[in-house]
Amino acid sequence: MKLTRNYKYKIALILSAFLFGTTFLVVKNLLTTMTSSNIVFWRYVLASILFLIAGGIPDKETSKDALPLGIFLWLGYILQTEGLVTTSTINSGVITAFYIVLTPLFARFFLNKKLTPKTALRCSIGFTGIVLISYTAGAIVIGNVMTIACAASYALHIVFVQKNLKNHNIFQLMFIQSLIGSILCIPFISHSSFFPPLPAIKYLVFLGCAVNFGAFFLQLLGQRKVEASNAALLLSLEGVFATLLGIFFVGENLSFINWIGVFLVFVSIYLVISEK
Repeated sequence: MKLTRNYKYKIALILSAFLFGTTFLVVKNLLTTMTSSNIVFWRYVLASILFLIAGGIPDKETSKDALPLGIFLWLGYILQTEGLVTTSTINSGVITAFYIVLTPLFARFFLNKKLTPKTALRCSIGFTGIVLISYTAGAIVIGNVMTIACAASYALHIVFVQKNLKNHNIFQLMFIQSLIGSILCIPFISHSSFFPPLPAIKYLVFLGCAVNFGAFFLQLLGQRKVEASNAALLLSLEGVFATLLGIFFVGENLSFINWIGVFLVFVSIYLVISEK
């Protein structure tokens, strides 16, 4: 495969997707001892501290552009975490990746981006793969519905990253995004169990540092050169990573149809990476 000049930024998005994919097992485990709002709050607090140290205090323009990023990401986190209460890690991972279809639609509306036949084909292949990965004989649960709403929030986040990233300092932009998220969590926090139990701290540190800090830095770095629709397709690998991690660490199984879905997702990713 011939690599394009922007391949480093695409690799950054794939690494970001891997880190995002690891969160489903961790969050599912945390939900046995913590509420969804408390989990999201502490993730944001840890990331805010790191982003502030790395980038310093942002100016007014950066704060303004970060506002919609913080709101849409917070919505996505809350809906995804709450959805994991009643759905499996695999279902959550692959349904979240529905944003690969929604992102081009939102990009056309908010960014005036034309939906090209190539983009439509790649997204169609990727979405077909996601549907096949999530295929089961079970009934639809409320967690799946909440995760679909989460996917819409993530798609809007990706679109507004491209719209508002500009030449801002990434660390400063992410500091405001994280700060907004932590503030929005406060009304929903369970104050009776505000401080996390000791066994949960190591998982929260991982989520706050490796995911909220590391993965989102890689996402914004990648989106400096990769347009929103293709970025969404690469980030959708989190569903594949979540599925594979669920198989290896939880013992969840994939059917033949599910594996066809995995193959189709990788085909769509290949088309993006090899695009000139």
